[in-house]
Amino acid sequence: MVTLLCLVAWRLLGQIPVTQVTAGFMMYRVQSLGGSGFFVAIGPNSLPFSAYSVGYEGIGPYVEALIVMSLIAAISSRVKAMAGDTQGRLSLARWTRALAMVLAAGQAYGLTVLYQNTNPPVFGLFDWFTRLAVCLELAGGTAIMILLADALDEFGLGFGNGALIFYALGPLGSEVHRIADYFASTPSVEALYRPLALWAAFTLGLTVAGVAVLLAVRSVPSPPTRAGRKAAPTELRLLMPGVLRPPQFAIAVLFLPTIVANYYGVQWFVANWGPYGPSFWLDAAYLFIYAGLVVLAALFVAAYDDRILPMPSHLRTHVTRLALISGLLLSLAVVAAPVANHLLSRPVGEIIPLNGAEVLLTVAMILITARAIEGHRAVAPFTASPSGLP
Repeated sequence: MVTLLCLVAWRLLGQIPVTQVTAGFMMYRVQSLGGSGFFVAIGPNSLPFSAYSVGYEGIGPYVEALIVMSLIAAISSRVKAMAGDTQGRLSLARWTRALAMVLAAGQAYGLTVLYQNTNPPVFGLFDWFTRLAVCLELAGGTAIMILLADALDEFGLGFGNGALIFYALGPLGSEVHRIADYFASTPSVEALYRPLALWAAFTLGLTVAGVAVLLAVRSVPSPPTRAGRKAAPTELRLLMPGVLRPPQFAIAVLFLPTIVANYYGVQWFVANWGPYGPSFWLDAAYLFIYAGLVVLAALFVAAYDDRILPMPSHLRTHVTRLALISGLLLSLAVVAAPVANHLLSRPVGEIIPLNGAEVLLTVAMILITARAIEGHRAVAPFTASPSGLP
């Protein structure tokens, strides 16, 4: 019941846009979505401002704070010591929440600048007091999501992953509404089933492959004991760095040039820096850099996980190899699959984009939650990240 109430509260927060959203943007947003579905509770018009809501914007800084604290744990012996006892973990959780609020304030200011320069602008002209009010509101959304995630962990089926569950469900909920509206507003049977069949092939294929990769392990022979007896082999996860951190690191680095270009008014770069711009070579460069950053981040994540909980020397070579394989698999899932779906589905009709990092993270969270309900507890560092992130 608590889990259901938390999900309902999360759904309601997705309906609350931040203040100061201009009437012109509201009209543009509703009209650009097209159609209202069977009724307003189903189609995308029921979530016209979800990307600008306090819930959607609020959960991101908390997840980023979890990632940053896992990085600090890799290089700080004091933080590692704190994670070793109950009182230390509580103190570490408080620091994580405080960092989330700081990141939320910084993100809020950046969003007020970024959204003010959209066409049409999301926000109108700001004085300092109005900007402060919007920043406080966005930071308040993070505080609410922290409380909601903690409630899901303590009283529901969060099992310590409440923040990540909400983070994974965000894009999933939006696309479910979009697909429902697509069924209601399609002009013909052919227009309905051709794009839907192509999307299903990509999404279901990625889901099946994701389950296989997430559950796959590599059995590594152990060296014989001093008595000469043959030791039991060690099982290493195939996806050693997890599904969250490598893409998150890559996106953060890729977004930095956009922030700089937007600050200096280089709108051409802001409009073209992405996978679907008008310049083929710039699109190719973006995708190549994106995939390369995912692979490098996967190797980095595996390396700093080893710093948190060092593993036996005979496993390190295998871990590095598995991290490289993980990075390549992640780059296929979060870079290649969505772009291929976009290019193939555009000629046949509607583009339904849910088949990338969102699917993989959602599948991971469902598997983690289902196994936790069954009583499974991951053992670090061989079967899970010691930082606790998937």
